[in-house]
Amino acid sequence: MLSVPVQTSLDEGVPLREVDFVVVDLETTGGSPRDSRITEIGAVRVLGGERIGSFQALVNPGEAIPPFISHLTGIDDLLVREEPPIEAVLPAFLEFARGAVFVAHNARFDFSFLNENLGRLEYPMLDGPPVCTAKLARRVVWPEVPNVRLQTLARYFRTRVQPIHRALDDAMACAEVLDQLLDLGARLGIVTLGDLRQAVTARGRPHYGKIRLADDLPRAAGVYRFVGRDDRVLYVGKARDLRARVKSYFYGDERKKVESLLGEVHHVEGEETPGGELEALVLEARLIRRHEPKYNRRGKTWRRFAYLKLDPTEAFPRLKVVHRAGTDDGCAYLGPFSGSGAARLAKEALEEIVPLRRCARSMGARTRFAPCALAGIGRCPSPCDGGIDPERYGELVRDLLSSLESPDGLLEALEARMRRLADAERFEEAASVRDRIRALASALHRSRQDAWLVGAGHLELVAEGERRLAFVGGALARADDTDVQPISEPCPRERADELSAVRSWLARNPVRLIACDVPLSEPVDGGARIAKIVRWAQENDTERPRATRR
Repeated sequence: MLSVPVQTSLDEGVPLREVDFVVVDLETTGGSPRDSRITEIGAVRVLGGERIGSFQALVNPGEAIPPFISHLTGIDDLLVREEPPIEAVLPAFLEFARGAVFVAHNARFDFSFLNENLGRLEYPMLDGPPVCTAKLARRVVWPEVPNVRLQTLARYFRTRVQPIHRALDDAMACAEVLDQLLDLGARLGIVTLGDLRQAVTARGRPHYGKIRLADDLPRAAGVYRFVGRDDRVLYVGKARDLRARVKSYFYGDERKKVESLLGEVHHVEGEETPGGELEALVLEARLIRRHEPKYNRRGKTWRRFAYLKLDPTEAFPRLKVVHRAGTDDGCAYLGPFSGSGAARLAKEALEEIVPLRRCARSMGARTRFAPCALAGIGRCPSPCDGGIDPERYGELVRDLLSSLESPDGLLEALEARMRRLADAERFEEAASVRDRIRALASALHRSRQDAWLVGAGHLELVAEGERRLAFVGGALARADDTDVQPISEPCPRERADELSAVRSWLARNPVRLIACDVPLSEPVDGGARIAKIVRWAQENDTERPRATRR
């Protein structure tokens, strides 16, 4: 029994003339890989357009061959009666195909049949994805040919061998068709294994006329920009292989938005990121912020980011949802949130426990007006009719600010309220409290991480592979940066995506601390409870919390 898979994983950038292909065709007793059996295997191995070997074997399926199959293929029970079973044929075929890229016409059929038998006999599966000449033909010669059947393509290309529903002849015809398709594909920019795989998996209308726009891009990790005729950046993206990723767009994409984008593209720009994935993430976020590309969703959504604001200089402060955060203005902020809805959920969570006023009217120390319904039910201290003086109200504000620093008691009280409502079978109200808890805990979790990341000043880390990462005030210092702009605290909404990219990357990748101006630290109080709530939310609901309409 073989101990390793048949195909080896080839680099996507390998030129097609250097790729070993094994072109396969099967004859079977039916169309179901699970219920039918193989009766013949034919394969041709080709390299650089030259046939370097062939394989053919009849197989005893161990069951009767249906008459219509015998009529179609000429393979009947008498012909295969003395032939070996599939378990005796497969080892020889696997050795023949070892290290080559699997090719077939309507490849899913042959590929799934072989893997079904390999799995049943406990052999390693064939590596994928297979290359399908029918799909490649749809990319390259359709609609010049009426259909992409193997017989039609063989006649179109005038192959020396014509398919006759026998495995070896059909495999040889398919190999000739593949050679012709690759020759045509090379003129359209399909020149590497990665190009070929992108071409056969793409959907939608191809834009081969623009594939040349990717010719000057490097085969390296980085960020690319689609630019229109007016030099306006239309889209910004990142990739591990810039040339391959950009080419993949032009092979075809059925998404309407991508079709519109490709119609407007005039040229493509690429920029390598030697710092790896993190540098690409950060550069992508910065370019999106700078250019606000029309086809990047994040080019517009950052304007929706919101904050909770509390101005302690007011006589009777209240929590407000705002879309901009000031710096050094004496106000307390929590955020940014993904939008006003999430910010309102966190606001309602805080007001559940700390009864600050909620009315939007401006109030001075002597302002008086009729109290609202919340005052009547004890949910507001009622400063509007003199129910509380500024000094006592100030204590409530200080309690709230202290709870944001040490939120253990605050979150515990909210969880207790949620449990009481659930026990009373008031499930909709309990679900609303749950959403508020998640919104608040997530915001506190992010703000604690951002505080030490931004507040560390000059920070140096070493990532896997001994790659050194330097940050200035939470901003990644790239190799070519001459003036790194630190991120202020609270994080401005236009830089929230950049800081989020750093935060999420650090959470996924182990790093080692080298140096920092301010020791990294995070408050202990509330940390375990916040982490538990955030982890629970991630495991049970991937959707962002939404505000409940009232």
